[in-house]
Amino acid sequence: MATKYRQISPITYQRDIFPTPFTALAFDPSSDTLWTGVNSGSIVAYYTPQGMRGVTFPVGGGLAVKKIVTSDSNIRAFGVASLGVAAWGKGGVNKWNQRYAC
Repeated sequence: MATKYRQISPITYQRDIFPTPFTALAFDPSSDTLWTGVNSGSIVAYYTPQGMRGVTFPVGGGLAVKKIVTSDSNIRAFGVASLGVAAWGKGGVNKWNQRYAC
């Protein structure tokens, strides 16, 4: 059996005219969701193989998201410009925020 190669269009964050590059990626362990951190400091969820855009929320600061960690109930993220680590529910509601003193 021969398998046909079918290229799909790339997923980009379409907030602006120009695509924003992804700086962090995390696959959700309990759903078919790809969580992406973008260069503008936001987290965006993509659903389905077609890349339907879902919830989006800011991490803090206007710089890139450095790290995303997902669990069954929340998303933890760290941004380059943020002063700590925070966790959000999968709907984008902030659960907790730990800031450190400079």
